[in-house]
Amino acid sequence: MKERLKRIKEFVDKTGKVSFKELEKEFSDVSSMTLRRDLYKLEENNAVIRISGGVISVDSVLKAKEADFAERIIYNTEEKLEIAEKAVALVEPKSCVFIDGGSTTTYFARALPDDNYYVLTNALTIAETVLRKNKPTVALLGGDVKKDNFITVGKTCSDFIAQINIQTAVMTSTGFVRESGSFTCGSQSEAEVKRQVIKKATNVIMLLDSSKVNKNMPYTFATLDNIDCMVVDKKFPAELRKEIENKNIKVF
Repeated sequence: MKERLKRIKEFVDKTGKVSFKELEKEFSDVSSMTLRRDLYKLEENNAVIRISGGVISVDSVLKAKEADFAERIIYNTEEKLEIAEKAVALVEPKSCVFIDGGSTTTYFARALPDDNYYVLTNALTIAETVLRKNKPTVALLGGDVKKDNFITVGKTCSDFIAQINIQTAVMTSTGFVRESGSFTCGSQSEAEVKRQVIKKATNVIMLLDSSKVNKNMPYTFATLDNIDCMVVDKKFPAELRKEIENKNIKVF
């Protein structure tokens, strides 16, 4: 079985995206039921992501994403490092933690101690970052993969969230509108996943660097009423910080 799983992974990695019919043709000596079980196993091992009618290779996705993500992750580096260092102190080992996709949360994932966390994420970059550590367990939510940021969305992702318990959700936002206290992003499908995660989480931590203040995007996924605390950088407006704290939200 291990040898067959290796062969399947190599075949998927070679082409990046493979339909189930193509897999059946390539591995004609294996029954369709066995092949589907193998794909489930490979997905559990974070080697592939199942999509409608087939699978895509995690390795190929990460390679394609690397250059684009590198540009975003070096923006406001000092602020994101500061936020990450403060945020990891708020998450307990042996807890179930959802880590949202984004450059700031990637710094958080890097700073997360090598301890027994159970990490849930719908972001391939986050999963790959945490998997470099030895002790955490990582579950990558399945679903349709967005090509612009390689985050999973859609019904499969939503169904996964509906069945899990989240102790702490570490979230990020593309924009924050001061007047309404709204956290916004540029994708309706991403906003829906964020809403579901926040609704399921016992504790919601929002990571927000100062560049996101007064940046408005089309879709609101949360307001200040939906979060428990915020982690910001030293450039974050002091007056705004006081306004948020007056709403009984802790700001670190």
